[in-house]
Amino acid sequence: MLDFLQRLLGRTPKPAPTPATPQKQFDTLNQLAPLKSGAPRKKEASRGTSAAAEHKTPSLTASFVCREPVLNQREQIAGYTFDLQEGLQTRLQGRQDMLHRAYDDALLRSLATLNIPSLLEHRLAFVTITPTSLSNPLLMKLPPKNTVLILKPSSQPLNIDELVPQLQALRKAGFAHGWVLSKTTLKEHHPSLTQLAIQADYLQLQVSSFNGREIESLHKALTSRRSLHQGKLHLLATELHSFDEFNLCFHMGFDYFQGHFITSREDWHPPKSEINRVLALKLLNLLRTDEELKVIADQITADPVMTYKLLRYLNSPAIGLQTPILTIDKALLLLGRERCFRWLSLLLFDIKQTGFRERLLIEQALARAFFLESLAGLGQVPDRKDELFILGLFSMLDLLIGHPLPQLLEHTQLPEAIHQALLGQEGIYHTALALAQASEANQSEKIHHLASACGFDALQILERSMEALSKAHATMGLSEV
Repeated sequence: MLDFLQRLLGRTPKPAPTPATPQKQFDTLNQLAPLKSGAPRKKEASRGTSAAAEHKTPSLTASFVCREPVLNQREQIAGYTFDLQEGLQTRLQGRQDMLHRAYDDALLRSLATLNIPSLLEHRLAFVTITPTSLSNPLLMKLPPKNTVLILKPSSQPLNIDELVPQLQALRKAGFAHGWVLSKTTLKEHHPSLTQLAIQADYLQLQVSSFNGREIESLHKALTSRRSLHQGKLHLLATELHSFDEFNLCFHMGFDYFQGHFITSREDWHPPKSEINRVLALKLLNLLRTDEELKVIADQITADPVMTYKLLRYLNSPAIGLQTPILTIDKALLLLGRERCFRWLSLLLFDIKQTGFRERLLIEQALARAFFLESLAGLGQVPDRKDELFILGLFSMLDLLIGHPLPQLLEHTQLPEAIHQALLGQEGIYHTALALAQASEANQSEKIHHLASACGFDALQILERSMEALSKAHATMGLSEV
């Protein structure tokens, strides 16, 4: 928590309706992410793609990239899956390979511009593509050490003689790969898919399409046919919608987990904390009402844990004070009101013995806070970084503390604009918060609409959200390996 506080205290138009035909979709993709070779193009699309449009390709394609966290068995964030927006995936079902390659090209082009190595550090990127894109040269722009290529079969038959040499070449280049398994894909491509899955490094099982016995039988059938030199087959469970499903896969030996249950509001049991949150909220109110620092100092001094944390922070080597601070009075004078308010706000997220849910919620709250902070001064968004940061942080306080947000806000004296935005009242702060939530939920159409309402271009959103996530990583100081 000390590193956590040290890092933080330092201080388009709406998209057109979906094209009706696959060919029109393909033409649109040619404008957003031109295929390098091999795919036929219409003359109209070729003429309409200017040099300026190609220059903007990375930002345009980034608008439909979907990112979701993946947990490991230690309940830590092990990486992220990168895929197309759910709506785009649905439209691709049953389409020709040419269209799949176009979407994969756009996805890879987006990832190649995001500086994935600095974002991931030691974490993994599970990148979902179709087998027809294994020869795409953009794959070589991804970091092999961190990238797992997850292959999702299309409706086209799997050609083992063609796929095996491609996969071997990618493995020599340092890439790991895996396959998406569901009842549908196994039915359509068995036994080809089974044979390829046995040789893979990872298997991604869509848990919602199997029952418990089927998952166990499939696991045994695949792992028992692997030779020792092939190494461990890593299992990733996706489409987990509840903690019970997560728990089932965990005890069955899965290595990685993904699902919307992590940020579900079904679990209202508050996580254990050593921080007196009632006192923290009271102190935030005192700061907002310009109470004398002496009165606030007396309140902090009466709480040993809060006193210890504040003095430990100020006297740490990172602050570099020549003379130690021994009293809360001097500590508050050194911090000042704004930095003290931020410090107390962050203490609300100081969770004791955090589990997977708490870690992800804290990281998501920080990423949202940094994202909103980065919007300060853009378009109609006020140039008030601290207020936007607090807006993002407090918007997830209900999930972490375990009480409804309106109830929590009754005990705070936040600026009126923040207070109203958190309660859902219309205004620029509420619109900015809705934009952050739409970005996290990968709602492409909402992102464009809300960005336009804020007065700036939606093309910057993914880049800013990735930068915010990187800051959240650094702030938390995660050390999982």
